[in-house]
Amino acid sequence: MGLLLNNKLSYLFYFLFVFGVMFPQEGNDLNNVKDYKNPEQFTKFRKRRLVIASWQINQLKKGALVVRLKTNKKLIEALKKQGKQELAIQKEAEQLAITKNTILAYTSKLTFCKVYFIYSDFADSLLHGARKGIFLDSSLTINPSIEMSEQFYLIAERDYAYNSSIGFVKQDSAKYVFEAGNPVKEMAVVVKNKYGHQLKGPFPYYVKDKTYAGVNASVNQYVVLNGKTHLVTIGKQFSQEKLFLYIGVLDDNLRQFYQSTSAPEIEKINSEILPFLY
Repeated sequence: MGLLLNNKLSYLFYFLFVFGVMFPQEGNDLNNVKDYKNPEQFTKFRKRRLVIASWQINQLKKGALVVRLKTNKKLIEALKKQGKQELAIQKEAEQLAITKNTILAYTSKLTFCKVYFIYSDFADSLLHGARKGIFLDSSLTINPSIEMSEQFYLIAERDYAYNSSIGFVKQDSAKYVFEAGNPVKEMAVVVKNKYGHQLKGPFPYYVKDKTYAGVNASVNQYVVLNGKTHLVTIGKQFSQEKLFLYIGVLDDNLRQFYQSTSAPEIEKINSEILPFLY
């Protein structure tokens, strides 16, 4: 009995040690590791995720980050149909302030790679090959002259991070796979692949929102909507101060991971991993 207990404790300490080594910094992987059943398979999975993450960060460096912006369009249209015009205008102005702050934060603080902005409505167009006619300029207008020439891109948006229910997904089936895990927490930024799957560590694929509820949990801001100036109140997590901080952290994390790894040579990558590189 004592020997059995010692063996179990040894395995437990081994497991905790490995995870402690793999994910010591913020940006820890939130995914449930479901791709292994024993230590040998775990080692194989660990090597796979290291190669994929290294490939992704090196592709992103010469590729692009596409920031997906919410519009609140359904809520605003519903309020208008209900005859609540003033409330609809208020919600539209609030969303405008958040969008402007988000774009300003990324254009000011994200220098690791090229950045583009789209409304969430155009995500499918992007996935299906559209490379112009969908991107926003600094005035939040779709500018036909903005064309994304980069082949590789990742998606960034404010969203919930998940204890993932999916492992690595091959590209030929990626569009049929959807995240069905448990949401952990709404993050300031979650980085995803083009199919909307959150990435996996050690890629620094999320930035925590460290805004706490309290007396100063909101800020006031003036925005101009349809030629009129509106004073709106938005959550502090959407303020310029906080967004500049969060996007600065994202840029630092991307840069540090890029500097800590080297691009894997395609001809030397195990053929089993190639279907996951997209």
